[in-house]
Amino acid sequence: MLSAIPSTPIALPEVLFVDTAPVGEKYPMLRDQYRLTLASTASAALQALALARSAPELVVMELDLSDGPAEEICRRAKLLATPATVLVTTATAERVPDALAAGCDGVLLKPFAPNLLYARIGRLLRARSIELQMRAQRQYAKSAHLSERASLLAARTNRDWPNTHCPHCDHEGVTSFEHTSHRRAWYACLACRHVWMAKRQE
Repeated sequence: MLSAIPSTPIALPEVLFVDTAPVGEKYPMLRDQYRLTLASTASAALQALALARSAPELVVMELDLSDGPAEEICRRAKLLATPATVLVTTATAERVPDALAAGCDGVLLKPFAPNLLYARIGRLLRARSIELQMRAQRQYAKSAHLSERASLLAARTNRDWPNTHCPHCDHEGVTSFEHTSHRRAWYACLACRHVWMAKRQE
C-alpha cells in the first residue's frame, strides 16, 4: 500500500498594498492569491517596510495619500536588500513622472477594472521571478557583472524610449507607462515632468 507524500504548502507572494480605500472590499481575490499587508497611509507603509520580517516582493500603492508623498514609499522599497517591484495607481497622470523618477515599475491609471489590476500584478511578479532566476544563474556561472538592482530593471511594465524626443522640452529620452488603446499610449518626460498621449511605439 502506497503512503501519501505530504505536500509542501506553496508560499504565496508577499504584497504590500497601500490604499486609502478598504482593499478587501474592492479587490477580494487578492487575499486568496497573495499574503497581503495593508496600509492606508504613507507613514504606515514606511513602517511596514521597515518592520517586515519578510520583505514584500511587490508594493501596490496609491499615489494620492493624505499624510505624505507616496514616492518616498517607492524609494524605500527600492532600497530593500532585494528591491521590491512597485506598481503605482493614480487618477492624476501628472503625478506619474515623480513616481517614475522614484523607480516605480508599473503604472495603472484610474479608473480601472479589478481584472486589469490582477493581470498587471501577475505580469509584474512573473517578470520579477524570471529576472531573479536569471540573476541567480549568472551569479552561479560568475559571468555577469550587473548588480541585483540593475538586473531587476527588466521586471517592469514601463518602457524607456531613449531616442524619442519630448514634445515639450525636446529632451531625448522618454518613458511610456500606460496604454490607452492598441494605438495610443501615455508618455512622460523626466526632464520637464510633462505627460502626454501619443502614438504607441512597439
